[in-house]
Amino acid sequence: MKIADERKFDVLMAQLDERYAALHKMRDRSMNFTLWILGLGLGMAWLLISEVALNKTQSFLIAAFLAAISLASFFFLKAIHRGFDHNRAITIRLETMLKLYEDDFYDSSGSVLPKEFSSKKPGWSGHFATLYCLLAIVFVCLIILTFLNPCRHQGLSDSNPSSVPITEKQVQQR
Repeated sequence: MKIADERKFDVLMAQLDERYAALHKMRDRSMNFTLWILGLGLGMAWLLISEVALNKTQSFLIAAFLAAISLASFFFLKAIHRGFDHNRAITIRLETMLKLYEDDFYDSSGSVLPKEFSSKKPGWSGHFATLYCLLAIVFVCLIILTFLNPCRHQGLSDSNPSSVPITEKQVQQR
């Protein structure tokens, strides 16, 4: 089957539009998921700091739960990341076919897209690397809070005389 060059261009542009839309959706989905997990983490941190005094068994169970949630979150983000990378590779190929990285092809002042955009490796400051770091920090802090458990130690440090109830005998002595 022979396809006219104009039709090939239309197919490439339609594919490129589809890939751009998919990339944006994947970034949004990963960001929304991370925000949801961060909110859950902040709620749990609040409980650990101000509400719940845990014994050792409860601390270990919560730490195991946090480890399971962190692994599940990592694998979920990794799946989106893998799809993003595959989609990005197709996008780069389409942009290369459209000569968007070539100097003087569309514009005499240079290429439409910078050559750096054709790199498949975003580095440590990429979108997903940042999300992984954020989640790791939250989960590590929550696990530390679980074992430190400020509420458990609060009862031990409440030796303030004004918080100790006064007995009748003490009232009579005053």
